[in-house]
Amino acid sequence: MKNALRILLVLALAAMLLMTTASAEALTDVTMAFCTWTGYAPMFIAQGNGYFEEAGLNMDIQVIEDESTYAALITTGNIDFLATAQDPNIKMFANGAASRYVLAMDASRGADGLVATADIATLDDLAGRTLALDKSASSYYFFLTALENGSSLTEADINVVDMGDTTEAGLAFMSGSVDAAIMWEPELSEALEIEGAHALVTSADYPETIMDSLVVNSKLAEAHPEIVDAVAECWYKAVDFMNEHPEEAYALMASGFEEVTAEDVAADKEGLEFFGRAENAVLNDPATERNIFAISQDMADFWMEKGECDTNEIDDFFALVK
Repeated sequence: MKNALRILLVLALAAMLLMTTASAEALTDVTMAFCTWTGYAPMFIAQGNGYFEEAGLNMDIQVIEDESTYAALITTGNIDFLATAQDPNIKMFANGAASRYVLAMDASRGADGLVATADIATLDDLAGRTLALDKSASSYYFFLTALENGSSLTEADINVVDMGDTTEAGLAFMSGSVDAAIMWEPELSEALEIEGAHALVTSADYPETIMDSLVVNSKLAEAHPEIVDAVAECWYKAVDFMNEHPEEAYALMASGFEEVTAEDVAADKEGLEFFGRAENAVLNDPATERNIFAISQDMADFWMEKGECDTNEIDDFFALVK
């Protein structure tokens, strides 16, 4: 009898140990989406290096190229986290998307540009010509900002073709289908190799127009702030790794995309500024002259004036960092 009791006790202890171990190893399922762009790719460093698992997260990263679906995905909670440009994020929130800002990821410092044929020397020369761009992307805000500040034209003076995809806009220019296009890397560098093609303006001229940020579904943020903090910490660790081990980092960053190489990532990075922990602290400081709140308010005011935002009241968007 005593032996039987001892065996039962041992079995019970073993079962408890297995249950405790399984509980400790259990991961929380989390989803994230973004399109093919180097600015978001440090998330693949976090995935490849196990940062998400260390934080207790089973992160499912989905590469979704159709940015027109983003507002619905983040609002319904089909995607928990979304990485895209700050300008579309502001527009989505202002038009009812259930999203909250988490952190700034990167800013384009020349990785995006308006490329034109040789006979178009200035922005004013675009009058009556055909220009391709993606109106759902930050390239549209960049284009209109450049137009208002660097020409006498309005959008109505130009035959603007909405391609619905920035890459396709670049390819349309390279095929000769349009006179000009707004594109990003690697199409930007490829287009500039065409005889006579040149950049009328790049994001280096308007560095606040194309910034990428991470947002989270508002219900998840309210119910599980610890998950938001964990994802942010994984991003910061990934940016640190990229800065300290670039060759390894570029390979990991490229691995999550189709037909993207480490060399492509390295080339893209030349025109990008990544925001880690220190950079986000500066951006989130109201004392900083051009903080994230001021930059974003300019975007909201701009689109409100254009009739594309239901409101320019965006304080709630920053509830997690204010």
